[in-house]
Amino acid sequence: MYFIFEIAFSSPKQYIANLIRAYAKQQNMQMEVLQTPDKIVLTFEKEDEKLESFLLGLEEVLPASLFLGKGKHYFSDERPAVLPETKPDIPLNIAPCPTCQKEMFDVSSRRYYYPFTSCNHCGSQHPFLTKYPYERANTTMKFIVPCSDCKEELKSNALRQDYSLISCIECGIGLRMVDKEVEHMALNKGDYRKLFEVSGRAIASGKSVLMKTMHGYRKFFKAKKSTSNILLMASANGFNQHLMMVEQEFNALLSIERPMLRVATKSDELKELYGSSVLVKYPDDGMTMLLAKEILSAGLEYIAYVECDSDEEADFLVDFDMPINPQRDTKLFINQDRKLFVSGERICYPTKVYQPKNRVTLAHDLACVDVDGKKIIDSIELFDKVTTDEFYVLESEEFESGHSNEVRFKQYEASMLSVLAEHNSVGKKAIGVHFDGSLHFLYYNGKNVIDAVPPIPFESDNLWEKIATLREGSDRLVENYKKAYPKVWERLDNLKGDMDIFEVTAIALGLEDESLEGISAEALSFLGKGGLQIDTRVKDNRFDNYAFLTSIMSYQLGDVENAYMCYSIYESFGDYIGEIVPQLIEKVDTKTVVLTGETFANQSLYARIERTLGQYKPLMNVNLPIGKESGVYGALYL
Repeated sequence: MYFIFEIAFSSPKQYIANLIRAYAKQQNMQMEVLQTPDKIVLTFEKEDEKLESFLLGLEEVLPASLFLGKGKHYFSDERPAVLPETKPDIPLNIAPCPTCQKEMFDVSSRRYYYPFTSCNHCGSQHPFLTKYPYERANTTMKFIVPCSDCKEELKSNALRQDYSLISCIECGIGLRMVDKEVEHMALNKGDYRKLFEVSGRAIASGKSVLMKTMHGYRKFFKAKKSTSNILLMASANGFNQHLMMVEQEFNALLSIERPMLRVATKSDELKELYGSSVLVKYPDDGMTMLLAKEILSAGLEYIAYVECDSDEEADFLVDFDMPINPQRDTKLFINQDRKLFVSGERICYPTKVYQPKNRVTLAHDLACVDVDGKKIIDSIELFDKVTTDEFYVLESEEFESGHSNEVRFKQYEASMLSVLAEHNSVGKKAIGVHFDGSLHFLYYNGKNVIDAVPPIPFESDNLWEKIATLREGSDRLVENYKKAYPKVWERLDNLKGDMDIFEVTAIALGLEDESLEGISAEALSFLGKGGLQIDTRVKDNRFDNYAFLTSIMSYQLGDVENAYMCYSIYESFGDYIGEIVPQLIEKVDTKTVVLTGETFANQSLYARIERTLGQYKPLMNVNLPIGKESGVYGALYL
């Protein structure tokens, strides 16, 4: 009779299962760990007092995770299948685990206030990788020789056994703080603590601190009125006071993956600073965790930051000399129990995939390359030269491979295939909607993706001429708009470069954040129900950008408020999509519907789609971003 303990786990990532194995080894607990696509299974020979204490201890060691669900236990006469344990071969980029955090805040530890504290199962490992395979010799840590205590840990500490990036204050990375006149080096525990203490007090007094984190340079300062700042909450206690969140959002922000979320503001002070919503982060690496601790001590519950370059102007600089390779941060969208990665690399990549084709794919600087018999998706810079039969490259990528069998592919093709591949539906007919700056209705016949209802191309130059000739009376609209909004008219009359419809719409509405993100944020501030009907087409059921913009301007002249307008934009798109998809379904023998593109990460649009297309249970990416970064995976199946 075996005692089985199962924990729901919805990711192929191995760090939780490997942490459990290491903890069991540390506790001399005889058990086996199996990870399946939807759970982690712990198998024990028997139930006894040692088992109870082990599970209680495991609860303290395991971090909160986006992917962890509920647990259950039962007895079984049969032993579950066991897979061999594998050495971690792709680096993580998550927050420190509970054990590593304890070390950082334990004054007796060699890693007291050491921001580079991590183990095999947590921390910012990926920024130090220079090339695959993942081992110390291929990281910037190769220049650091572990001290005697770290060498001993490599053998005796189950959490850091053979850990590639092991280090501590005695042998690790030094920090320095620079102001206008003096440079301070951190050489011991007291120095490290003092450096973060001074940084926290400086920010509290109104100064700015440019800090090199494991995610690149960030400029930290007291929160101020702006839509471009990211809010960093220093304490979980401040969430309920300042933000209006559902439980799933709260748990996601505090998870070891530390995603970025757009959250509704609650307190008057945050509403004054950011309006109805704000992008929020909880400290996500050793640098920001230690800074947050000192921010709290200085009397602040939150601060703000912007991602920037190393030459950004600031009152203080906190830096270290070790080169890093930061990843793009990941935004998460939550609607009830559904979590969608919107965009970014961190958390989702690197990842291992399984595809027998001898093919290399490339999109948005991410590549899928075979490394020692395993296909890994990661930054193209981390792979040496490889041989391959085929080289698939996104059509917009400025990359010359010189390969004799180079194939260029479109974003919407790869995005749709990435969803079908995640749901094991490649080869099955499907209808797709790709919405990412432009709106495409797609048909996959089991072999190729066809742009069944393409959008009418949008060009932002000569905008007024195109609007004036759209339909009868459009020329009068242009004249009236010029009189009512002369500054906006002039701005739109002098647009430069390739701009999408949402950027132009945000400019027309006078939003501070002139992007789709700005429109989405404004839509969240509308608290009513039922939107206006905004034109989405003129002929052939194709989305017409100019008709859409003309409708927006007409409502502006009618003094419709921005929040109502932005909310209506998403509702109208939801109705339009909900009308076209069933028409396509009637023409083909399938009821499989795929949604791709980060535009779907909007509460009002998502709710409308649920209402209009919910009966088809549309498929979306699960472990990959719904935005452009999923294309590198989908291209494997084109």
